[in-house]
Amino acid sequence: MKGKRLNYFNHVRRMSTMGSFWDVVVLFIFILFALSTSGYAQKTESWKKVKDSDGIQSYVMKLPDVAVNKVKVETIVKSGLSSLVALMIDTPRNKDWVFLNMYACVHQKDDEFNWVYYGQNNAPWPVSDRDVVARVHLFQNPVTKEVVFESVADPGLMPLHQDFMRIPMLHSVWRFIPLGEGSIKVVLELVIDMGGNMPCWLINLAVTKGPSSSMLKFVTLAGEEPYLSAHMDYIREPQW
Repeated sequence: MKGKRLNYFNHVRRMSTMGSFWDVVVLFIFILFALSTSGYAQKTESWKKVKDSDGIQSYVMKLPDVAVNKVKVETIVKSGLSSLVALMIDTPRNKDWVFLNMYACVHQKDDEFNWVYYGQNNAPWPVSDRDVVARVHLFQNPVTKEVVFESVADPGLMPLHQDFMRIPMLHSVWRFIPLGEGSIKVVLELVIDMGGNMPCWLINLAVTKGPSSSMLKFVTLAGEEPYLSAHMDYIREPQW
């Protein structure tokens, strides 16, 4: 009986030792992971300002494993959220402010917050004209009242058009951020692959110039009627 009891305690001691061993292994792996992710974070590219004009700041960021740059443009305007949203959802007016746009429509509307966008762009010679199909989602933060429009290309959603080359990848995010006292920060972040044989340097040049041009025209139009006095039932204005 005494021998069995000794064997039992030896077994427990071995299990305890094994538990400590695996605890050390898990801790070691965790430390390696933390160090590796810390090193990755240090290597992550940051925004680089490339232009500051007409109250609009433009930035670019290099992305890992992607040839094209990510672009951000931002400005601050005196406006109501409804004015900005009203212009954003007035798709036929895209041709008046979206860089190189010649036609735009809502191909399919699920509700006020989700729809499918189709646009055609008149590219400068000798580049072929492009078109884009994207799913758009509108969201408003119930606490901060920030409004977000996110568009993600879905090139296979519509048949190809014989006169246009379909843009294979696009991800854009518009943010309308209330700052107080009637001021709204308008931010656009964009990454796009135009497709085809268009050189990356030309794509990067276009996405650097295009968003800032679009932003300037957008905030100008939003300050005019019918957008200036627009009221959207599903958009909550901040209480200044």
